[in-house]
Amino acid sequence: MLDAINQKELGFMEILSIAMNLFIKNFKSIMIVVCFLFFPISILNVLAMEKLTNSAEILISIASAEWVLEDMPAYTKALLSFMGNHALQMSILLFLEPVAVIAIAKIGKGYLCNETITVRGAVGEGMNCLWDIIITGIPFWFLVFMASIFFVLPGVYFGIVWCFYVYVIGFRGIKGWQALTYSKKLTKNRFWKTTGFIIVTSFIVSGWNWIYKGFFFLAPEHVATDILYTTLTYTSGSFAFLGMMVLFMNREAIMLGEKYYQAEKVIDYTDI
Repeated sequence: MLDAINQKELGFMEILSIAMNLFIKNFKSIMIVVCFLFFPISILNVLAMEKLTNSAEILISIASAEWVLEDMPAYTKALLSFMGNHALQMSILLFLEPVAVIAIAKIGKGYLCNETITVRGAVGEGMNCLWDIIITGIPFWFLVFMASIFFVLPGVYFGIVWCFYVYVIGFRGIKGWQALTYSKKLTKNRFWKTTGFIIVTSFIVSGWNWIYKGFFFLAPEHVATDILYTTLTYTSGSFAFLGMMVLFMNREAIMLGEKYYQAEKVIDYTDI
């Protein structure tokens, strides 16, 4: 698989095939990452979403009332609550999820390059990238958000050309604006191919999530049910993370000449 990544630009099916192979071969390790990282993230995500929804409903009810101008303190309080809850959820998506994504990617790369890496080692490397993720995620979100305010397409464009920045941080140790620039290099003249791959993997993951949804259809509405469902979506999402990792490695090898090789020495993280 590593030879294929290094030798030629892979097609969609080839990348998906390698990603599926990695997902199956490392399923146990992936599930441990899901349990120890994505499960707590799911709890935070669901609770933040619940608070966000409640504050949005309050805000809408006050804004739609005739006496909104007479009760500006209540409206202001509801607006601040909504903005705070939205900021909390964005922090989870931009700062915590990438830590787990890097851990998954480290496991996949370790398998491809014959590096012995434990789940604890992969998680540790992901956690070590947290500060780099924060200082890169803030300009990423700000610029994508500002571009989307004026017109949706610029926001989508930036979201696509910078889609590899988490892998740049995890694999190359590059952060901030340089990480975004590095990601853009990997999408040069391949914007639509990158967009198509993201759409294809999104449809595949969505199909799995619909299956999960079917199992929870008859389950009572409860926060615990939402947390379990969200955790399962991260399980299927791990396949997409591996797919993006393979695409990233292939683009580096072909476009930038950054080849990947089998490890000469086995790297053991057991004692970390």
